[in-house]
Amino acid sequence: MKSLFTLITILLLQLNCYAQTEKYTFSVIHKDDKIGELNAIKERKGDQTQYITKTNIETRILAKISVNYTFDVFFEEAQFQKSNVEIYLNGKERTKTKTLKAKKGYNFYESGDWEKSITTPVSYCCVQLIFEEPVGKSTVYSEETGVFHSLKKIGEHSYAKENEKGRESIFHYKNGILYKAEIDAGIIEFDLMLQRS
Repeated sequence: MKSLFTLITILLLQLNCYAQTEKYTFSVIHKDDKIGELNAIKERKGDQTQYITKTNIETRILAKISVNYTFDVFFEEAQFQKSNVEIYLNGKERTKTKTLKAKKGYNFYESGDWEKSITTPVSYCCVQLIFEEPVGKSTVYSEETGVFHSLKKIGEHSYAKENEKGRESIFHYKNGILYKAEIDAGIIEFDLMLQRS
């Protein structure tokens, strides 16, 4: 009996070491046309969780617009540790920011240069809006700008996020998973529609 218990414990520990992965693909829709795709991956391994999203958009509004977003965010024991954000517009770097956990709070960097310290704890950030319904959350940390955006429930499983410039994006969830969003990204406004998971 003791050896059976030991064997079960070892198997459970080994299972816990393997990564659990969630993958989602969203169509990027602008004026009823598909103009791109967002691919999202959430990988959990023990107490560590990594979120990665990559968005590619190509459209024409007066001139050709090509936008590429990459978010790479890392949590440990449900606490935000670091993020890297890169945004390219027509092949040229538009945004390159990084947030790193420090002894007290976080340090925010833009284009490699230290910009500011953040003392408020981060337990929920923008990339998580793709993966997890923000039940009970009133703010969300922006890995791109290093500030907190306001978040409010506006309906059954629907939430509005307002950024520091007053731009509002709306997120809709089913079974805790994002299935549709209306995004005001500044450069362009678009909808996200879940294609597959």
